[in-house]
Amino acid sequence: MFRRSTLSLLIAALCFSPGAPALADEAHLTPAAVLMACSGSVSVVRAGGANEAGAFGLTLHSGDRVKTGLDARAEIMFEDGTWVEIGANSGMQIKAKQPAGSPSPRAAEETGEKTFEVVHNFVRLKNAEGTSVLTGLRSAEKSPELVALAPRQTKIREALPEFRWETADPSAELRLVVYTTAGVHWQGEISGATSLLYPSGAPALVPGTSYSWTLETTDPLRFPPLRTQAVFFEVMSEEESTMLDETLATIDPDKTPSSTAYHLTRASILFDRGLLEDAIDETHTALVADPENAALHAILARLYAETGQAKQALAEMDKASGAR
Repeated sequence: MFRRSTLSLLIAALCFSPGAPALADEAHLTPAAVLMACSGSVSVVRAGGANEAGAFGLTLHSGDRVKTGLDARAEIMFEDGTWVEIGANSGMQIKAKQPAGSPSPRAAEETGEKTFEVVHNFVRLKNAEGTSVLTGLRSAEKSPELVALAPRQTKIREALPEFRWETADPSAELRLVVYTTAGVHWQGEISGATSLLYPSGAPALVPGTSYSWTLETTDPLRFPPLRTQAVFFEVMSEEESTMLDETLATIDPDKTPSSTAYHLTRASILFDRGLLEDAIDETHTALVADPENAALHAILARLYAETGQAKQALAEMDKASGAR
């Protein structure tokens, strides 16, 4: 079974929005839609009459009305997986899903509902819960001199992954060791590099097996030797990979209102399948079209925290704070 280190789980408790009030309606009502993008003046009139400012990730329920001002726009994802863009000076009332027996095929509805659920869960990463450890991370004396970057705390699709690391001394002589629960699976010596492709002649990495890997210096004159924290990865099975491709193929870029929406949906699905590093890449791409979106930076910070990459998580959190 895929495992994550205690450190990454602790860092995942980062409170990215300290003091932010929880949405009262999210606790007991299934949303009919989610507000996925806003620019300009966007507001939501709740079914009960209350007014609320539009914001990324805001859940919408049947009877709510989304309104846009001059030069404003909003993107909404509905529970059947469809997207709608509202232009400037417009409004739309949210309606509940069509009753059973509607013309749309049930299989297509179920696919859309699953995608909606996955995306909804993903955007909630912007509001991480738990005790903040930002202060402790920022007060660290210095960054480690040798850090394992990838793959770490994630599933991967490659049978021959590329190991990457960061070092203060790129010329250092290193030993990379891959472990299973039974002990050493493979090891190799490296010099003057910051990456290594797993050799084709090395023992195969078995899908579904959890592996860990470390790097350590081998120079006997270096004392004490440097050694990275052990990080984990798991290779996805061919069947899982095929199913993932089929799911990703259902996301039509021509049917999503923006590049951000398209890549955010892909990131959500990849995260749901445990492919955290791929989800990070897609979230970065989603930010290209919306670089000032504080919530997207907070999600990216949470993803980095999930993989135990504290430095990157803090950098994205700083961007999220600056974008607000």
